[in-house]
Amino acid sequence: MERDGETSERFDLVSIGETMVGLVSHDDQRRFTATMAGAASNVAVGMAQLGCRVRWVSRLGDDPLGRFLEDEIGGRGVDVAVERDGSAPTGVLTKHVVETRTVTQYYRSESAASRLSVQDLGRVGPADRIHVTGITPALSASARGLAAAIVDRSTGFGGRVSFDVNHRPVLWPDTATAAAVLLELAQRSDVVFVGDDEAEALWGTAAASAVGELILRRNDQEVVLKQGARGATLVTGDGEVTQPALAVELVEATGAGDAFAAGYLAAGSFGWSPRDRLRLGHVMGARVIGVLDDTPPPFTPTELAEITPERVAARWS
Repeated sequence: MERDGETSERFDLVSIGETMVGLVSHDDQRRFTATMAGAASNVAVGMAQLGCRVRWVSRLGDDPLGRFLEDEIGGRGVDVAVERDGSAPTGVLTKHVVETRTVTQYYRSESAASRLSVQDLGRVGPADRIHVTGITPALSASARGLAAAIVDRSTGFGGRVSFDVNHRPVLWPDTATAAAVLLELAQRSDVVFVGDDEAEALWGTAAASAVGELILRRNDQEVVLKQGARGATLVTGDGEVTQPALAVELVEATGAGDAFAAGYLAAGSFGWSPRDRLRLGHVMGARVIGVLDDTPPPFTPTELAEITPERVAARWS
C-alpha cells in the first residue's frame, strides 16, 4: 500500500470517505454476513471492476474490522490508502433484509472515519478526478473542512471533482443546515449526482431544469439527476439528456446510486458521450439492485470486453 500519495501511477479517480463494516442478515436475523458498506468505496470498487485505476482514501480503526475492510476493498482491485487510528474504532452498521423491507442501524459515532480532515488529502496522489459525497461533511467539523477543501481545490488538486449529494438526514441537525451545506458544495463541484427525492427534500424541487438552475454555475459543470426506476437526466449548460433505466427485478437497492456514479464516471474516463455515460451508469446500478451486496458482482473477462458504447446501447433495443 502506498503512503502519503507516493506512487508512480496516475489514477483515473480517487474516492475519499467513510466505509463501515456491514453486518447483513437475510430473513434469519441470527445469522450475519460481514461486508463493506460505504458510498466512497462502493464507487471505487465499481470503477475498478470496469478496468479503471482507482484509489480509496479513508481512516479506519486499528482493529480487526478495519483490517477486514482494508483487505476486502484492496482485494477488489482498489488501491487502498488509509490511516489506522488506534484510539477510534471502525464504524459498523447492521442491515436486516426481510423480503423487500430493509432495516438498517448505524454504530458510527466517534469512529475513525469521523476524524477525516484536510490532512488526509496527503494520500490522494496524482489523479484525473477526486470523488466525495455529502456523507463526509456530515460526519464532523474536520470532515466538513475536508469536503470544502476538495471542492475549493485549495490544496492544489487540479483534476475534476465529482460530488454525490448522498443526503443522510440522521447525520444532520436539521434539513435547513443540510440543504445549505450540500448546495454550496454541489455548486463548486464539476460533476454532481443527486436523487430527485433528495432534491425535493433539500431544495423543494425534483424538476431537472430547476435542480440544474440551482447548482450550475459554470459551463463545464454537469448535474446528474437520478430518477429511480424512471431513469436519469443529465443537465448542463447545453441542455438536458434523459436516459430511461433498465427494468430489473429488485432484491435490495442499497448501493445502486453508487454503482450508477461509478459507471457514469468510468464512461467519462473512457471519453464516452453523455447518453452513453448515463447508460453505463444504469447498467452498473441494475447489477447492484439484483443482489444483496452493495457493489455489483464482478464482470467476467468476456463481459468486460463487451463494455463498449455499442454493446451497452443494445441493452435498450
